[in-house]
Amino acid sequence: MMVISAIMLISMIVLEFVFTSNVNYSIALNERQRLQAYYLAESALSLMKVEIKMDKQVKSQLASLPIAANLPIDLSQPMCQQFPFSTTLLRNFFVGGTLPLMAEGNETVAEGAEVAAEGETGAEKGAGVTTFETESAQEFLSFDGDFDGICVDEASKINLNYFWALDPAQQTLAGVSQYDTYKTMIVNFLKQERFKKLFEGIAPEKIKEVVGNIADWADKNDLINELGYTTRGSEESLYKGDEMQKPKNAKFLSLDEVHLVEGVDDTWFMPLEDMFTVYGDSKINVCLAEDDVVWALILSYANQNQSITPIDPRNTEARKKLLDAVKLNCTSAQPQASKIAADLDAALGITSGEQQQSSGGFANFITTEPRFYSLKLTGQVGETVVNIKTVLDIKDSDPKKWKMLYYKVY
Repeated sequence: MMVISAIMLISMIVLEFVFTSNVNYSIALNERQRLQAYYLAESALSLMKVEIKMDKQVKSQLASLPIAANLPIDLSQPMCQQFPFSTTLLRNFFVGGTLPLMAEGNETVAEGAEVAAEGETGAEKGAGVTTFETESAQEFLSFDGDFDGICVDEASKINLNYFWALDPAQQTLAGVSQYDTYKTMIVNFLKQERFKKLFEGIAPEKIKEVVGNIADWADKNDLINELGYTTRGSEESLYKGDEMQKPKNAKFLSLDEVHLVEGVDDTWFMPLEDMFTVYGDSKINVCLAEDDVVWALILSYANQNQSITPIDPRNTEARKKLLDAVKLNCTSAQPQASKIAADLDAALGITSGEQQQSSGGFANFITTEPRFYSLKLTGQVGETVVNIKTVLDIKDSDPKKWKMLYYKVY
């Protein structure tokens, strides 16, 4: 019995040792894969920085050419959106000689790639569309795992932190302040027919109140501000619960903080969250923004001008006409905001003398230069995935001086 008991005890100790060793090995392997995935995501970040820098340089050079205005292609989209970096893209390009993402949406580009491959000499067929030798490319891409990255211009969204820079009490000669104009724009955006189902059971006046609460949370005063320079009590009167849920009268740190605002409901805000941002300046990049965002901006700009008939938001014909007027000059390498604003004024029938003195014209609300980029980068090794989200201010020409406004690993 003593021998059997000893054998059983030794067996249990060995099994425990084997189990612990397997667990430790799995933990070490997962940690190694996580580290590899993290550096793959960092590699995607570095490559996308290079792509963004090249995009700026190429467009700057194209804009100086006489034929820039007559190019038959749309140059408004950032290169990092048209050709997002990924191992699949790189392996197909350097080793396979094809670009499937380009071929899907552009038959001319696909045909050109085929012609280039057929005209290659001294290289194997299928490796023609590359600037490196096939062997070097294969060696470079022989690492384990994959990465990819996508970019979004934050200026193409509605910036909720714009209210922090405005004074709700600042009156203008035209009677409409930028503070009220921006609130009206967001209301127009939320009231569009496409989002009607998100606001079922919510009265239109309630939407105005919610937008007002968002503005009051970020603006610098502690009063509830109504349209037309009127106020009605303290902002804190709307928040009687948690001490943490009170207006900051400061900038939103993230979109997650918007959920603390009175009246903001996940049922409608979550589906529209990608249309809002807390980064950038007050101007919207109308060349990259969704049509719904541009249309809301046009409505708020046009309806503040008393010299023209108010536009019905449901008028599809007027919507198409005015959106086309804005998008017409967006295809060049460096679109001019002043030209876009002039074309919109012409479509609205507004003369230069009738432009709102408070806003300085539509050009004061828009931009055409991508500056604040949100990058989502992913590295994957086996089943381990690491994501990096960062926001860059690329105002400086030197990428080493680009400001990182946000960085998160998850």
